[in-house]
Amino acid sequence: MKKFILMSFLIIIGFVFQTSFMIFFNHFKVIPNFSLILLVIFAIMSDGIQGGLLGILTGLLYDSMIYSIFGLYTLIYFLIGALIGTYSIEMLRENKFLYSVAAGISTIFMHALLYLILFFLKFRVGLAAKIFPNIILETVINAVLVVFVAKIIMYLFDRFNVKV
Repeated sequence: MKKFILMSFLIIIGFVFQTSFMIFFNHFKVIPNFSLILLVIFAIMSDGIQGGLLGILTGLLYDSMIYSIFGLYTLIYFLIGALIGTYSIEMLRENKFLYSVAAGISTIFMHALLYLILFFLKFRVGLAAKIFPNIILETVINAVLVVFVAKIIMYLFDRFNVKV
């Protein structure tokens, strides 16, 4: 329980950090998705149920603050957290390359699913080819940044005496 509360608290702090301060670090018109990075790390550290619950929490934060279609990000982040959490039992959790691959695939999956859902809801998504380079750049930034954030998370878990 202590582990889940700490994870939830860090996701909320990461979301506030991303929505408040990351706009000042907007280089190349791309900012890293800290909420997704934290969700990937926590889903790898837990199972499918906790990963799904953390995905719901992350998605609800996004849906309540950012987008007009309520439930869209909740669904996407739930799927990402549940899928990574389900397969994390079979993964070697100490391998930092795994975190990078999972963050990269999750970023691409999130944008692709977002595009598909908005397309089928008849939103104007015809100019998606123009943002494709930004998606690739965000994928690379998330894949690199997840290693450093994972080290900080492991330090915090050791500091607060929480088992991984």
